[in-house]
Amino acid sequence: MKKLFILSLIILQSLTIKGETNLTGPGSYKILSENKQPIKIPFKMADGKPALDCIINGKPAKLMIDNGILWDEVWLFGSPLVDELNLKPEVTGQIGGAGEGDPTEAYISEPISLKFDDIIFYEQPVIISPSAVGFTDMFPKVDGQLCNTFFKHFLVEFDFIDNYVILHKPEDFKFDKNGCVLEMNETPSETHSVPFSFTMLDGKKYDGQVDIDFGGIYPFKIALNNELNIQLPDDVEPINNVFGAQGKISQWKGQIKSMTFGKYLYKNPTVMYGNRESSRIHPENLGVLGLPLFMDFDITFDYINGKLYLLPNKNYTER
Repeated sequence: MKKLFILSLIILQSLTIKGETNLTGPGSYKILSENKQPIKIPFKMADGKPALDCIINGKPAKLMIDNGILWDEVWLFGSPLVDELNLKPEVTGQIGGAGEGDPTEAYISEPISLKFDDIIFYEQPVIISPSAVGFTDMFPKVDGQLCNTFFKHFLVEFDFIDNYVILHKPEDFKFDKNGCVLEMNETPSETHSVPFSFTMLDGKKYDGQVDIDFGGIYPFKIALNNELNIQLPDDVEPINNVFGAQGKISQWKGQIKSMTFGKYLYKNPTVMYGNRESSRIHPENLGVLGLPLFMDFDITFDYINGKLYLLPNKNYTER
């Protein structure tokens, strides 16, 4: 059976420094286009995530997008690009995340620049996993991942029908009122959460907050063994050969009666169940929302004002 790899809710656990989120994104940027329209960056799906072509310090690269935790650093997996860029270690540290093992080796290097067709980001901090750690084998189609580079500078829209990341200046964004807007709150564990509810097959309903993980490969994962004491049902199927940044992940698959995301209903959905090692879950929250659920919407992240905007696309059906 093919192994599934999850890079959900990755955090920097440096020996001497700690990644922190800022009110704005790291470094600075310059818009290269003279038109006043939002910046559109095409993406393709690679290893289950949107991936963007860019230029790093003059070298072509491909980076996945993740925003489980908005850490500032661009993460490079140790592909041949690192040698081409001649990026040298300045501070050693560790990468931690989903999995039952230990954090893995990493190091901080000098800042880099990221150029897309119509925009360039300067002074971007970078953390690098040596090739021996193995992330290049897990994700051979990409050189690394990014999140905070533009998530804190702009309102960031994902069009999963035409495959574009669209960067809106805050003062220019206009929301389609046919959609839905949710409050998005930062949690003490450095994730962000939104309101959500679901009903188990026995009729028990849970209302609360769920963490956002754009790197999650399942629509919804229910948190086990947290303060809500949600128990694993009997009629579930264990999922094997799943690995995260810290090794093997234990999780299970089952069905629930319904779940509601904003004003949008899903009937009889299949969900996952996971413990604390399977994803970074804030102890009081119901679970984690992953990328497949977000792909049902034209979705816009507004970390500046703490909002999440949803507009169903043709992928969405009540189910």
